[in-house]
Formats: sequence, structure tokens, C-alpha cells
Amino acid sequence: MSDRAYFYLGRALPLLVFGFLLAIQAQLAYAGLQAAHAGDLDRSQSMYLINRVLVVAFFTFLLVIYALRSKAAHSDHNPLAVAAALTGSFVLYGLFLIPGQIRSSDLRILAMSDVLLAAGMLWALYSLSYLRNRFSIVPEARGLVTGGPYAVVRHPVYLGEIIAGLGLVLPTLFSLHALVFAIFLAAQFLRIRFEERLLANAYPTYELYARRTRRLIPFVL
Repeated sequence: MSDRAYFYLGRALPLLVFGFLLAIQAQLAYAGLQAAHAGDLDRSQSMYLINRVLVVAFFTFLLVIYALRSKAAHSDHNPLAVAAALTGSFVLYGLFLIPGQIRSSDLRILAMSDVLLAAGMLWALYSLSYLRNRFSIVPEARGLVTGGPYAVVRHPVYLGEIIAGLGLVLPTLFSLHALVFAIFLAAQFLRIRFEERLLANAYPTYELYARRTRRLIPFVL
């Protein structure tokens, strides 16, 4: 990839996308804060506000990372790897393009949805605090991180996104939203394969790390 193409696709485009998503979430969070100041929040609205604040923090972190990070030492920009990465990163936002789906009114399910969203975003933020400017959407290598959450699983950011994604679709799981979530999962597992192949080629110690650390679920997967 040329330097110009890398600038547009590897820096400018992600900055625009993350900035756009950050602006939307910030507006929602601000509206929630105004309601909180007026004393108009119930339990569900409070959890909604907490999740919006966490999402704002997540996208702010990504925006700063992409603004400051250096060019990757190793990369895999083949079309399938890029498509899987972009799909895994953004397909869940397609849920908002499929409105009117059957939504559960069970308070237990709604509460679990809120908890999963908050837990997933907190774990993803914690993982980003270790990954920092090594993060990328498409498969790229800027250093190998094996401490903190990366000592628990090899892809903790994706684990957080999957947990949060499950929370997002849980109230509408028996609808077309389930198909979007299935596409999201398939893309995440495919991008993991491309990333692990790149890391194994770039870092001789990665194979040993992979043997002692589960991919996504501690002690299971």
C-alpha cells in the first residue's frame, strides 16, 4: 500500500468514522445528562446513560489512538482480511437500519442487556488501555502485548465487543437482528485468523504465547 493510500485508508477514514460515531454517542450522552440533571431518570434510563458514556469513552480512545499511532511494521491488507475487519467493526451499527423488530419487554432480559453492554464496554476499554497505539482495524502489527487482559485471552478487545454486542441484540434476539449478530461473530472469528497468522509470522514468540493463552474465552476457547 502506498503512503498516500495508507494515509487515507489507515488514518483519515478511521478518524472520520470514529469521529462521526463519537459525535452521535456524545449527543445521546449529553441528552441523558440533561435528563439526569432534571431528575427525570429511572433505573433503565440510568443504565442507558452509563452505557452511552462508556461508548463515548471507547470511541474517544480509538480516535486518539488513530491520531497518534505510527505506521505498522507488518500488515495484511488483502481484500478478504480488510472486509472481515470492517464488517466485524461496523456491521452491528446496521441494527439501527432494521427498526421495528420484535423487542422483549421482560425486565430481566432488559436488565441483562444493560449489564452485558456495560461489562463488555468496560472490558474493551480496559483492554485498549494495554493495547493503546498498537490497535488497528485491519490486520497490522505494531508490537506484541501479552500482559494484563492479554494474559487472560489473546483477543480481549474483541471479547468485550462480543459481550457488548450480545447485550445490544438480546432484547431483539428473535428477529432479523440475530442474523446481523451472526454475521458480526463470523467476521470477528475470520479477522482473528488473519491477525493471528500475521502475528505468528511477525513475532517468533507468538506461537508459545498462543499455546498458553486461550483465544477468546478463558479455559474454553
